Amino acid sequence: MRGALLLPPLLAAACGPAAEPAPPPPESLPADWLGPRVEAALAATAADALPEEPAFDRRELIDLLEAANAGGRLAARAERRLAEAPVPALVADLLSVVEDRLSSPAERILAYDRLDRIDLPAMIPRLVLRLKYEKDWFANTFLAAALLRQGNGAGLEALRTILADEEADERARAAAAAVLRGLPGADPDGDFAADWEHLLRLHRSWQLERRLGPDGPEAPDDRGLRAEVWRMIARLRSQPLRPVDDARFVLSRMRCGAVVPALLEAARDESLYVREGALQTLSWIGYPVGHWAERSGADLLSFFRTALRDRRARLRVLEALGATGSAQAAELALPWLLAGTRDERTAAADALLRCAGPGLGERLPRPEPGPAWSPEARWSLALLRAELDPTAPPPTPPPGLASGEQERRRRWAAARARRPGAG
Repeated sequence: MRGALLLPPLLAAACGPAAEPAPPPPESLPADWLGPRVEAALAATAADALPEEPAFDRRELIDLLEAANAGGRLAARAERRLAEAPVPALVADLLSVVEDRLSSPAERILAYDRLDRIDLPAMIPRLVLRLKYEKDWFANTFLAAALLRQGNGAGLEALRTILADEEADERARAAAAAVLRGLPGADPDGDFAADWEHLLRLHRSWQLERRLGPDGPEAPDDRGLRAEVWRMIARLRSQPLRPVDDARFVLSRMRCGAVVPALLEAARDESLYVREGALQTLSWIGYPVGHWAERSGADLLSFFRTALRDRRARLRVLEALGATGSAQAAELALPWLLAGTRDERTAAADALLRCAGPGLGERLPRPEPGPAWSPEARWSLALLRAELDPTAPPPTPPPGLASGEQERRRRWAAARARRPGAG
């Protein structure tokens, strides 16, 4: 991806006898580290983005879609008319139909069905956003199918929910079952039970690695998709929260190769608001980032090593570093655990709970209650030590720790088995 931070191999894990950690790195950033990254990317990709000028009047487009489904000469004429429009312009018009809150469910289904027949990766970000807002279950089956055609499994959760709910609309359940028959790698001779198990396998693969199965393809190197990803990242500049939430929703549900390099670039934007939004999105993606880095050879450690010098964004950097699950990243977090501020120690302890490997156990401090260590940091370290040292007594939450913070870190501890390299 042009302008992104790619891609020498990951650094080897530190090994050997325990040693005193190096002090935290200096707080000065390289002179060229920060800049107008989002503005530069938008300018560089503008020509490849989906057009904003419509190819059809909205009513004309709906009429053409209805006619195309009618059969006979009317359908043939409608198909010819639709084929005359450039594909990106037609896709933009169809997306406008499904995004319009005044569109009826039937109109949205017509548009989703047509999108499912088109191969254009640039549509993926806006289709993924529809998962947040599309309330009609029947329409969701068409939306999931359109995303699957583009190699995106974000709609698998909707299919799973529809089929698991015996009280769901029968039309939606039948449509979801039909989508299952076309899932990548589905057994053409399988029954519903086999299709259901295959759906669950693909869903687990998507959740862990953002791939449709262990041999699923990576994100296409597509210029239109790249442009639309940067349009989505640009929403992180917004002061109102809804565009920011929308961007994080979308970017955390796409294949890592399409979004992680761009997010690493955005994490060097001159706007602290953008930097923190990009780093938080990497944290939301979590372990799939680390799995993608292992497959692609992306040098995440070089990025994090320098980004930790950014005093204003350091807590978000530590959060994103730990969320990748890379055991090698633990060496970068450890100095901030031992010599950082109270907040930095908390962020580093949380990062280590999510990414530290077994060789780190003897180097973990045993903090006593006091102002230097937060209850959150002490709990993260206790949970980590309990896993790394099977002889340790069961951890006890420290006084003053909110129940929600306890449970969040318990979930991180339980998820450690899924981190990259864990087996």
